[in-house]
Amino acid sequence: MKRLDCVIASLPFIEYYLPPAAPAVLKGHLEHKGFTVQTIDLNINVKETFEHNNLVLASAFFHANRGDTNFPPALLKQIDIMIDGWVDKLLAFNPRYIGLSVFSFDSRVACEIVVKKLKEKKHDCKVFIGGAGLRGRGDTNDEEWLESIIPYIDHYIMGEGELACENLLKGNFKYPGINSQAEQIKDLSALGPADFKDYDLRSYEQFYAERQVVMITGSRGCVRNCTFCNINNHWPSFTWRTSDSIIKEMQMVYETHGIRDFFFTDSLINGNLKVYMEMVEGLANFNYKTDAKITWGGQYIVRKNKNLSKDYFTLTRDSGAFNLVMGVESGSNNVLAHMKKGVTREDLDQFIENFDKHDITTSYQIIIGYPTETDKDFEETLDMFYDHQKYVGSGTIHGASLLPMSVTGGTPLEMDPNPVYERTSDLDDTWGWISTAVPSLDWPKRLERRIIAQEVLDQLHWPTVSADRNLGNLFKKHESYIKWTKGTTSTSILKQPDPSFLS
Repeated sequence: MKRLDCVIASLPFIEYYLPPAAPAVLKGHLEHKGFTVQTIDLNINVKETFEHNNLVLASAFFHANRGDTNFPPALLKQIDIMIDGWVDKLLAFNPRYIGLSVFSFDSRVACEIVVKKLKEKKHDCKVFIGGAGLRGRGDTNDEEWLESIIPYIDHYIMGEGELACENLLKGNFKYPGINSQAEQIKDLSALGPADFKDYDLRSYEQFYAERQVVMITGSRGCVRNCTFCNINNHWPSFTWRTSDSIIKEMQMVYETHGIRDFFFTDSLINGNLKVYMEMVEGLANFNYKTDAKITWGGQYIVRKNKNLSKDYFTLTRDSGAFNLVMGVESGSNNVLAHMKKGVTREDLDQFIENFDKHDITTSYQIIIGYPTETDKDFEETLDMFYDHQKYVGSGTIHGASLLPMSVTGGTPLEMDPNPVYERTSDLDDTWGWISTAVPSLDWPKRLERRIIAQEVLDQLHWPTVSADRNLGNLFKKHESYIKWTKGTTSTSILKQPDPSFLS
């Protein structure tokens, strides 16, 4: 019996909403090239193991920025037993290669543990790692972390992985990307389609109620250069697939698996307006002819109405657009201008009104505590919640994600020669900073605003995404902050900051 070529596993921590795309994308391309590949989602196993017992704390264990959290010994033992099971399962496939997908900075904790446990086992499998998490911060700490992992692995892949993985399995070890930086793939349409058949799609916390959803990639990179985002550091060029290849993949998945609901991995779906309009027209026609009721969602940008065709919203609706995740970020034009978002609050008002008229659903991503955010700017964001509550009531807005501002390596904000913040040593590098533009905007102030925003959304009945896990992780960070400010004495989160402002 021929030996399995490769098993590719996703590592925690990733949110539990959708099946991770990277292993499925690699499997689809590699099997398209004749290799045998198995994928396994170790991240969802955390949810399955701890869903009814300490899921928030178990998830926090895998966060890179978990601070000085004290985990109960019984929980640590459970986690260790779970990870031992992961290693045994990977080796049971007896593959030539074991690939670990390090999705982000928050996948490093799991990666370190798994590769060390694999090293302790007797086997002849080659181990490689890859993913955006290898360049998590975009600074010298990335090199130090990778150097610490190299003794436990055989190869690493830096950057886009399809062609590098293909050549790794072929034995072409000098191919760019194998133990080096991969060249950006220019022709995405030439890659094999993603394959999600190894996943149990019922396991995921889907905001698509009663639906099984798979991921699809239409583009990589971004047409904008927002100050807080390092996407353009990962993908210097914005590349896209043809609309025809995207539609064919969705039709194939529907016709072979009966799956009709998709979520794009793209940084923005509507980056190339020409391709976008071709795609929504093609999907709309497919829905008209077949009654397939294809739906799709993903990250989306607000665009100025004057740049859009008269059919933009109609075709977007009829193509099956569902829960488009919009990076709204702020309700303040001053903050949006500094972020270089390219749109204003007024543009958003027009855009969401058109969504409401055309029955297109969406959710908002909001950044709390951007370095230039004054009290007035924050109040304007709260005003936006009140003004747009009617769209929650109509069902157009499904909810919001509240993201406290972190300064990540490789972003325009971090590389600005005239920064509007300065680093402190109270928290880790991404969270440990204080604004120089708004000197009162330190960590406690940002946490306070995050809690206020949550309270306002709760009062207005806006659903919020992962509020419990997000706030739980922030409170753990705050405990670390208190220890830093007061030596080793921990202070209750209920006292720092004082929650009386919520009354």
